[in-house]
Amino acid sequence: MQQALALADRGVALFGTNTHSEWYWKFRLLKAEVFLSLGKAAEGSKLLEAPVSGLPDSPDIQARLILDKGFAEFSTSHYPESKRLFDQSLQLAESHQLETLVAEIKVRRSAALARLGDAAASESDLRDALRLARRAKDTYLEATVLGNLGFIRMTSAHYDEAISWFKQSLVLFGRLRAKVAMARALNNTGYCYTQLGQPEKAVPLFEEAVRLAADSGDLIDRYLGLGHLAEWYESKGEHAKALVYYQQAIDAAQQSPSPYWTAKWLYEVAATSIAAGDLARAEDCNRRALELEAQIRNPVESLPPHINAARIAEARQQSSQAEQFYSSVIQAAEKLKATEATGFLLEARGRLANLLVRTHHQRSAENQFQLALALINARRSELIDYEYRISYLSSLAQFYRDYVDFLVAQNRNAEALRIAESSRARVLAELLGGSSASGAAAPPADYRTVARASNNIFLSYWLAPVRSFLWVITPSRISLFKLPPEPEISSLVNDYLGAIEGLHDPKREGGNAGHELYERLLAPALPLVPAGSNVAIVADGALHNLDFGTLPVSGSSSHYWIEDVTLSVVPSIDLVYRNLGLHSRRTDSLLLIGDPSPPDQESFPKLLNAALEVSDIERQFRQTVLRSGAQADPGAYAESHPAQFSVIHFAAHAEANERDPLDSAIILSPRGDTYKLYARDIAALPIRANLVTLSACRGAGSRTYAGEGLVGFAWAFLEAGSRNVVAGLWEVDDASTAKLMERMYFHLRSGATPQQALRTAKLELVQSTGPYSKPYYWGPFEVITDSLGGKR
Repeated sequence: MQQALALADRGVALFGTNTHSEWYWKFRLLKAEVFLSLGKAAEGSKLLEAPVSGLPDSPDIQARLILDKGFAEFSTSHYPESKRLFDQSLQLAESHQLETLVAEIKVRRSAALARLGDAAASESDLRDALRLARRAKDTYLEATVLGNLGFIRMTSAHYDEAISWFKQSLVLFGRLRAKVAMARALNNTGYCYTQLGQPEKAVPLFEEAVRLAADSGDLIDRYLGLGHLAEWYESKGEHAKALVYYQQAIDAAQQSPSPYWTAKWLYEVAATSIAAGDLARAEDCNRRALELEAQIRNPVESLPPHINAARIAEARQQSSQAEQFYSSVIQAAEKLKATEATGFLLEARGRLANLLVRTHHQRSAENQFQLALALINARRSELIDYEYRISYLSSLAQFYRDYVDFLVAQNRNAEALRIAESSRARVLAELLGGSSASGAAAPPADYRTVARASNNIFLSYWLAPVRSFLWVITPSRISLFKLPPEPEISSLVNDYLGAIEGLHDPKREGGNAGHELYERLLAPALPLVPAGSNVAIVADGALHNLDFGTLPVSGSSSHYWIEDVTLSVVPSIDLVYRNLGLHSRRTDSLLLIGDPSPPDQESFPKLLNAALEVSDIERQFRQTVLRSGAQADPGAYAESHPAQFSVIHFAAHAEANERDPLDSAIILSPRGDTYKLYARDIAALPIRANLVTLSACRGAGSRTYAGEGLVGFAWAFLEAGSRNVVAGLWEVDDASTAKLMERMYFHLRSGATPQQALRTAKLELVQSTGPYSKPYYWGPFEVITDSLGGKR
């Protein structure tokens, strides 16, 4: 870019004696574009300040000047004005059939359209530009369009699809040695990996982006890459490393100059310094961030530094001053009434509530908790804007955790349960963004009535860093048990899953983790849970990865807990209450989608036993629609009108996304450039199935599910209208799963509920003499439901 700038300068100087010369304006506009590409909007805009009447009589120059003015407006976040200029430039270029310029304009306009929320028009522009770029054999433009198609996928949270586009663009940019463009694509790809919960893949990409940006003089991707690296180290608790990268990001942003990003990294340094205990540095950086925010005049962005100021005062035990700071943030955020300010408002109320608890102002603390809860209830439909969703949901989880702990400390155990359960239903509803958020019934007056009506005993778990809780809800009582901290429970769960995946028999070998989990999670509750009970588990955190039925029961008779009870997993008791009376036992019709043609043999090899599984299940139903082979593509689900079926079964690979469960996908046969059926698309299509089964696989002949990710997949089917979903938790042998599924459907067709059918099929494997008796083979599958029968 520096070489390009020097050449543009030479051209401007060479032809500067005639400012009406076409060559003078070509070089002048190139110089402006270099500045704009480097993030130097002021320098670039200055070169564009010339009346159109003073230009040479060249449609190309005139259209490009308007295009560059639109680029400058876009660079300063003036998206409506940038689109207006792009439209004007496009009209001029099309009228003179300047195809390559038309493609460039459409690339620029697509970005403005995306920022203005018109994703369909944005993608349409890019598709047109890609066609024109390929026809002109313009490799750089083609690579740019591919990268922008990835950006659209990224902003719509389809991160895996975005990565595919970014990789294609990186290949072409690499051939051209286009360092700035490569750095941008690397930063975007790395961001996608972080959102997919794979930071180990993202970090080297950020590092390479920083290196390329330093080589090219590209300040934008330098400070973005450095900032992303800082966030990574901060997430690991490595404050010292995070601070080094944040400072480098600040230095690059100041050179740009970019007051917005300088201020952002400054208040991030302040927040990290607070966590590291360096209050002097925190105060200095926060002061500088506030000074910059005063210049930027973005009232929303001024909120985080003020929260930092409150935290600094609180750390210095200046409680009165901290309370004033938090109150000022609350007042400012309430006046803004902006969606993006809501997360900061919630954080300020939550932190103020905890401060008031520590200073023994219990009544005032509860008032803040209640106000925050009212905010969540009043504005929940606004609180999932993509750009702010992750930070908001994080604040939401922390708020509920603090409020539950506050109530338990006051021995208000039933109220604490109510808040805990409402949080689970709320987060599910917000993630799905569907009817659960707006049409849910009020929670029951007494959770014992839900246990009585559903004929289930509920075990509701709540994991927290300091102490965890278990509520046992029976038809006659609600009991609270205090459990170990979340890190201790998570460690035991990981150890136990390691033993299971190591093909151990936990009753006799594989360490003590299984027995310890039984003693800590179940033993306290068992006097309230007679043998033969129906038990509904409300899991939390790492417990989403645990099939409780696999836990070895302590005592003289060594056996698994599944031999004592019939288990279900429910997202929340509130959702069960909402759906009491909506259960169904219909099993007369089947939609069967499976044994697809692999889109990629290396990543998703053909499933060896999928055809057998499909055949065994199909012959048990009289009314079946089968989509297999090439016909088992992402469109097959909607085109089969799934609402008409009582049972739906998938036998295919799957990818689970723990970070954003609705980005989990079933891998099907390719149709065009897509082969994924996303959980978010499933949630949007109403069904009335009694049972949906995700017999999904990944890898050579193995099955995989990743706890939260496929719980999210199950949620999507529940939101769509299914009463029960069978899904799994870990990789398991393909052949044993085919056998388990065949037996489950046999019992289901004989009149059993999904819970009874799955339990009976599992017990047949447990009691078998072969290797399938080990939990590894039968343990991963569980029934996830929001409907347990009864009437509200």
